[in-house]
Amino acid sequence: MCHLDTLNSRSYCQIANEKQVMKLPKNLYNKYKNAGAQPRLFAPAVCMFGIMLIGYVFNTLVIVATLKNKKLQGSCNYFIAFGCFADIFHTSAHWIYVYTTVVTGENFIPFDKCLWFQSVPQHFLTVSVVMTLCVGIDRLVSVTFPVFYGRQERNHILAGGIAFAFSCSSYFYVISIKTAFSRHGKDPVLCIIVGSLGGRAMIDWFNFVVLFSMCDLAIYSAVWVILRFKAGTSEDSKKAFRSLFAVMITVAFGWLANAFVQAVIVPAFIPIEYHYDFMAYFGIPVNLASSCGFVTLYIFSAEYRRTFRRLLGLSPSKPSGSTFTTPTSRVETSKRSFADIPVQ
Repeated sequence: MCHLDTLNSRSYCQIANEKQVMKLPKNLYNKYKNAGAQPRLFAPAVCMFGIMLIGYVFNTLVIVATLKNKKLQGSCNYFIAFGCFADIFHTSAHWIYVYTTVVTGENFIPFDKCLWFQSVPQHFLTVSVVMTLCVGIDRLVSVTFPVFYGRQERNHILAGGIAFAFSCSSYFYVISIKTAFSRHGKDPVLCIIVGSLGGRAMIDWFNFVVLFSMCDLAIYSAVWVILRFKAGTSEDSKKAFRSLFAVMITVAFGWLANAFVQAVIVPAFIPIEYHYDFMAYFGIPVNLASSCGFVTLYIFSAEYRRTFRRLLGLSPSKPSGSTFTTPTSRVETSKRSFADIPVQ
């Protein structure tokens, strides 16, 4: 969270003390406080708002496809659907961003007020990040221990992943609540979603996202290697994972690119007066990844594509003619196969 530095004239985001309270660029605050709608502030807000509206449609389609098609109701598919559900709420943070920068022109509001507005989006922002990891762990266990995986109850897997996700989000929210009731509660913030992370929560959350993105890359890569070299793995099984890998790459790349810009590029190479602009616009890739998983699944997964076209009233796509056999489908004791996501 970037707070106004009222103690001196420093005008850049930095860690102020042992509590790691982030500072709002003072010149940005002085220039735009109650200044009315300013293109510099609302342009990225409007852009993200448009992406949010598209995401409402795309993410809803993924959720409905999962509920309508029994072939898309494995634990992996439900994790994807719940991730889309989380993204609908997390991107809804842009309503207040647009309201304060476009409608009222107030631009900055007290931190505690921002936190109340962003409470639900903040929770689901973290949940969305965790869901991508849950999909990867689900696939890794399914290909590494197929018999064990096949004997597990889907609902137990889902409950465990979702409970873990909300436990993570609660950690950051509790820290933010403490900040809201501290002397920093009335500090002015630009009410973007990360602006609602108070105290050390922003630093911890930043590290959390980088760590989870790196874990995503490692786990999904491990599954890719196992599928490639494990004896008896069908080509269809490899294709099934391709859509998941593509989704993960777009999400992880968006977060890592955003983190790299904020941690390395902006402090080292960007003049202080342009920090906000770079940080705001490099949030767009993350929002695109959160809103456009539908596109990736449509391109790479034949089963999702057929379901999407049916939901949209479009003519069926041409079948590829391939059958789907998987390593775990050959194990009689398995309740589910690796093929939660048929591809072609």
